[in-house]
Amino acid sequence: MKIFADVTKKIMSLLPETADKSVVYCDELCAESGDKNAILFRSDTAYELGGSGKPSVSSIVFTDLPSAGDEVVLYGPDLSQISQDIPFAHITFVSLKQKNDEELTYEQLKNIGFTAFQIYPKGYHIRISPSASKEQVRVAKSVTETAEPLSFMNVGCSLIHAFKENRDVESVRTVFITKKDFDYRELSLLAQKVKKITDAVHSTLQLDELDCASCKMKPICDEVDGLRELHFKKEKEKN
Repeated sequence: MKIFADVTKKIMSLLPETADKSVVYCDELCAESGDKNAILFRSDTAYELGGSGKPSVSSIVFTDLPSAGDEVVLYGPDLSQISQDIPFAHITFVSLKQKNDEELTYEQLKNIGFTAFQIYPKGYHIRISPSASKEQVRVAKSVTETAEPLSFMNVGCSLIHAFKENRDVESVRTVFITKKDFDYRELSLLAQKVKKITDAVHSTLQLDELDCASCKMKPICDEVDGLRELHFKKEKEKN
């Protein structure tokens, strides 16, 4: 989506030039599924990504930037190399088959956005707060101390598999960041901007009428190229 192009480029500019690990998606690498109702107690937890007040950032960005295909990328140590609570970020870039912003529907974006809540890797307990653009993960001792420990590559492939179940998704690039010296604060600000843009798009696609003068989305619509155009085109279609 063109309306996310600017913020996407800013996020990409924060990422290091070289990844510590990456893999092209394949089903065989997907993590073993766990019980979605399982509870991971602190005593059974090796560490928590984004825990103990450490920075945590999460975002799903819809983009039409060129993609190298479905890929999982890691900047920083992998799960088996971590021994304590550390900062954590997880950004997923989703490219849609539908390239025309004006033809998107609210249901399309809502269903894709829910995908992150539908994976349950065994021993990897995800807690996402969309309103705060945060994601924290409790990692079980049982999956870090095995002969073949769980990897972000496994978790990422599981997420991509879930996204690819949606017929509107063309490709997915999911990025995990565990580097201590990364600029999580700046990434958090960009993730919050992504949320504001997404909320504005949802409002435009969902509501029957939009009053710019009273709409709380007006500041972000004034700031982001394409949002106002999307609003007026949708309004014209309804009339």
